[in-house]
Amino acid sequence: MTDASGRIHIIDAIRGLAILGILFANIQSWSGYKFIALDEIENLPLYHLDGIFRQLHYWLVDGKFYAIFSMLFGAGFGLQYLKYQNDQSPFIRKYRRRLAFLVLFGVAHALLWSGDILTLYALLAFVLVMLRNIRFERLLPLAVLLLCLFALAQVAVLLLAEPQVATASLAHKTYPDMLPQELSATLGRGDWSEVFSTNLHNIYWRWRDFLPNGRISRVLGFFVLGFYLARSGYFVSGIYSVRALLQFLILGLLATAAGRYTGTNITHWSVSFLDVALKMVLVAGQVFLALAYMGLLAQIFRHAGGEKLLYPLTLVGRMAFTSYLAQTAIGVFIFYGVGLGYWGTLGLAQLWLLALSIYIVQVLMCAIWLHYFRQGPVEWLWGCLTAGKYKPNLRAA
Repeated sequence: MTDASGRIHIIDAIRGLAILGILFANIQSWSGYKFIALDEIENLPLYHLDGIFRQLHYWLVDGKFYAIFSMLFGAGFGLQYLKYQNDQSPFIRKYRRRLAFLVLFGVAHALLWSGDILTLYALLAFVLVMLRNIRFERLLPLAVLLLCLFALAQVAVLLLAEPQVATASLAHKTYPDMLPQELSATLGRGDWSEVFSTNLHNIYWRWRDFLPNGRISRVLGFFVLGFYLARSGYFVSGIYSVRALLQFLILGLLATAAGRYTGTNITHWSVSFLDVALKMVLVAGQVFLALAYMGLLAQIFRHAGGEKLLYPLTLVGRMAFTSYLAQTAIGVFIFYGVGLGYWGTLGLAQLWLLALSIYIVQVLMCAIWLHYFRQGPVEWLWGCLTAGKYKPNLRAA
């Protein structure tokens, strides 16, 4: 299941699946679906199907794929750590340079789209590096602690702050200082200066939202969990366990159901101590279903023809960085006013179909690119910047 370089193929396939799930989630932002007024959504094409696709999004997509992507980020560091743990200094210096350039990529990406995750990943990875020599048996408890740490802020606000007053939502995602119509005017019809200004505004509120939803500690928790899984050998043995797959699937579905039928929302401040507990249950559901998705792919991968069946995912997984950034560029081009201007014109059914179409095109582009080159263009550039020199990328004839 590995090649001559030691690359574990199942990880590439899982990473490719994560990129697909992230596309399904992010296209709701690029398209304006999350931000346009709720009364406008009712006029979108195939609106009668939106309820079905919102259910699919909640059960299958929401929070699961960014959890997978985050765990794989930590696992990637873990696999390199295992390779160089007896001589860490050169590896750590190089890895920190790599993260410094990732910060720059993230900042540039955020200026195009405020939903960037790369900057947060890079900053938290510096913390992961500092945790690398923690004793193995302490990694799993540390990951659980970090995943649940957001509950402390929730409890503090519950005890010390004024009770939250429920207000009617104007859109699926709103900002306290900007109406949905204003946001649509700037992103859906504005020029580059307006897009830039609005992105800065949205970045500010996005990072403020990290406090109630605990995104910072949870992402670090996913990193540590992935680091633990890599060091435990999970991706070469444990991931193929049918029993573990069934356990993760059942626990994940039960936890997600609890969150769904109680209306729990991790992005809001809690209104009761029960609500705090339910938020932790919801996070547990994300973790278990993310592990179940990885285990399900592993079951397909291990059987005859499974690796070929998942090869499209593997192609995108090998160019995950390039594919992630390309998705943003495509989304902005299709929907923003600086592009084709289709902001706020497509319903969820159409967006899911468009996302799948974009992914199929990406699979084809990755296949063509990797036929001639060793790495994706962004991965190659990142490697050259890290090494401080030009590195050949063209495959030998």
